[in-house]
Amino acid sequence: MTKTLLYAIIPEPAVAGAIEDSVSDDYDVVIDASVEGTLARIELSTPEIILCDHTLLDPDQAVVLAALKTACPEGRILAIGPSRPIDVQVAALKFGARGYFDISLPMATLNAALAGVMRGEVWVERHVISVLIDELVLVPEVSDERRKTVELLSPKELEVAKFVSDGATNKMIAHQMSITERTVKAHLTATYQKMNLPDRLSLAIFFRDLR
Repeated sequence: MTKTLLYAIIPEPAVAGAIEDSVSDDYDVVIDASVEGTLARIELSTPEIILCDHTLLDPDQAVVLAALKTACPEGRILAIGPSRPIDVQVAALKFGARGYFDISLPMATLNAALAGVMRGEVWVERHVISVLIDELVLVPEVSDERRKTVELLSPKELEVAKFVSDGATNKMIAHQMSITERTVKAHLTATYQKMNLPDRLSLAIFFRDLR
């Protein structure tokens, strides 16, 4: 029987060991301590599911999750860690994760979470889903004034911004556009100024809201 390939990004050895001991034999588990290690591994073999330690999502979870989704569009991402505030779990879902597994639960429950995510379900506590639904219903549209700032960008600046919203690094963008990383940084600096945005994360979120 073919096993489901599961990549786990877990810096803490004790947690990594608990995962290896708990996940069923239906999964072929490969553990890395960093996102960079997993991204490099994805270039060789694409996993069906990715477990991502919660510490790697703060404070730039939008960027981390987008990078994983860009590298592995069909992969399902499940964040894992101790109980977190509702807004953190909701943000993880909004940025592409399929759920958040609380490691205070019996680790045997992790198999149920993985199976649910593989079926296309979302794994979070019921009250988190309620908050997410409320936010989606009430989410404001990007104003026309904010949309017009996009028109200030040059074609190259716009292309760089879209790559950023997909989670690409400066190195990845430079390779895709056949330009230097220094030029990528220059485009980003100009974009921040024209759109009055403070940083890369704000730019990524803005372009995601436009979709």
